[in-house]
Amino acid sequence: MKIASLIKRLEKWVPPDLAETWDVSGLQVGNPDEETAAVFLCLDVTEETLKEAAGSGAKLILCHHPLLFTPLKSLDTRAGVGRLLRDCVLEGLAVYALHTNLDKAEGGMNDEAAVRLGLRNLEVLIHARPPDGAWYKLVTFVPREDQEPLLKALFTAGGGRIGAYEGCSFNIPGEGTFFAGEGTSPVVGEKGAWNRVPEVRVEVLFPARNLEAGITALKTAHPYEEPAYDIYSLHTPLPVAGFGRVGIYDSPLPWEAFLSRVRRGLGINAFRVVGEPVPAVSRVAVCTGSGAAFISQAARRAQVYITGDVKFHEAQEAVSLGLTVIDAGHFALERIFVDLMDRWFEKEGLKPPLEVIKSARERDPFIFFHKGEDL
Repeated sequence: MKIASLIKRLEKWVPPDLAETWDVSGLQVGNPDEETAAVFLCLDVTEETLKEAAGSGAKLILCHHPLLFTPLKSLDTRAGVGRLLRDCVLEGLAVYALHTNLDKAEGGMNDEAAVRLGLRNLEVLIHARPPDGAWYKLVTFVPREDQEPLLKALFTAGGGRIGAYEGCSFNIPGEGTFFAGEGTSPVVGEKGAWNRVPEVRVEVLFPARNLEAGITALKTAHPYEEPAYDIYSLHTPLPVAGFGRVGIYDSPLPWEAFLSRVRRGLGINAFRVVGEPVPAVSRVAVCTGSGAAFISQAARRAQVYITGDVKFHEAQEAVSLGLTVIDAGHFALERIFVDLMDRWFEKEGLKPPLEVIKSARERDPFIFFHKGEDL
């Protein structure tokens, strides 16, 4: 399969526009026009995982954490990111990162973590707002008999997609007026006269990357020689996308049973706890990766908040708000990326023909030990 074709399938589920403005998700290294028979999955591109990928036969690495996260002022290939980039090029490996867009996407990292914890009735903790200029509503006016061909053209151009739904539009019947002057050839109405014609107002959502194609499709498919259209920049929160999830247990779990659920669901034995044990846990918030910035929002909606990378003052904030926090660690909360993506390939019917290889050597850089134990 061409890498570009696979990227197109991925971005249909996890749009690049969903990523934070500071993020650098997407193709980081490589030629998307090349083909691959296998895909290598890992949380991070490190020397260890790169060696794994190079020996696996894959030509594409799908990772969660971007390899190129901060701008490079020079490319020193002796160590660090420079050496990794050099080795990717020498091995012919492309690298594609699904980062904050996968964190926020429906069915992405946070939904995966919540399901592993057995939570139900999931809600978004922090709703995503599209960055300025990321999403637009394209509006035009067309005779009813030309409505369907126009809609088909707009959908083909990449419009009308909302989550897992395609072909989305809104259509309102109405009346258009115009005066056809000299040099015109009106499709409906009369030249040299004021005209009132029945029309349909058509509204279709477009991501920024497809807007120009949508305008071209509109002008090509519209029967009028001078079609009227409007473009609205949207700032509406996305209802099913965002950081973190909040869910419930139908039957409250005793504290120790809840901790066992956390251990099993995330595959961990050690974690940090901030605050007091909750005797009966019924409402839990979770945010994969570093979600300490959302402690105040979690305190308003949950008894317990599970996230990673909690610092001292953030822990004090949680205590002051009466929120119990479990810091499960960044690695444990995001290594789930590998299994999540593996299942996506299965669901999409891409495995086979593609071979999907999960990193077997990736490890948490932190080692937890207790008093009396040898390191």
